[in-house]
Amino acid sequence: MLETFISKLHLIDPDLLVSHNLCGSVIEVLLARISYLRINHWSRLGRMKRASMPQRKFDSGFSSWLPRQVSCGRLLVDTFLNAKELIRETNYDLGHLARTQLKKDRREFDDELLPRIYQ
Repeated sequence: MLETFISKLHLIDPDLLVSHNLCGSVIEVLLARISYLRINHWSRLGRMKRASMPQRKFDSGFSSWLPRQVSCGRLLVDTFLNAKELIRETNYDLGHLARTQLKKDRREFDDELLPRIYQ
């Protein structure tokens, strides 16, 4: 499923990557799974071809640079960070923000449906 995601991302070649909490946990979990599964062409997440995946360094504040290194050549838009900067809320969860700001309920879906979406 990750290989399909990376190949579709490379095929579409977007200028922007938009996600909620992208610079927080999303990119780190994605890279951990890619590393664990030894998926080739991980550098296609960005536009710069790289041979080795950047390693996380826990002591130097390097993790804030990790999304930038991996997505080199693409603009990252993190709606979680933008909401924290622009909106005063107590909860910055995506469902809560959709309810309070857009006045719409966000539909949740089951994680078991994901493989069918990417087939």
